[in-house]
Amino acid sequence: MKFQDNIPIYIQIANDIKDKIISGEYREDEKLPSIREYCAIYEVTSLTMQRAFQQLEGNEVIWTKKGIGSFVSKNSKNKLQEDMMQSQVTEFVKRMKNMGLTEEGILALIKEAFNHE
Repeated sequence: MKFQDNIPIYIQIANDIKDKIISGEYREDEKLPSIREYCAIYEVTSLTMQRAFQQLEGNEVIWTKKGIGSFVSKNSKNKLQEDMMQSQVTEFVKRMKNMGLTEEGILALIKEAFNHE
């Protein structure tokens, strides 16, 4: 994975894991690779991976059982999808408003996009 300079690496890793949950690569209640395995995958230190896991646990995306490992939380896929959709829509509307579009103009653009698919 190539990391961006303007976003902390642990956040990029956490987002990548979230994307894998959304895509179905990781399923609910599935055991995730260990921190050590992730360190090798992402070529980062264990501290970076621990921070990524802490963020995921804090957002209830994963849960950890000491001595056993970390697992994908129940309903995390649905929650992540809803959060992502809301975030995308909010960002899109904000950008369109900044460009001077009204609600009607934004809705017209969306309808046009649907008609061209």
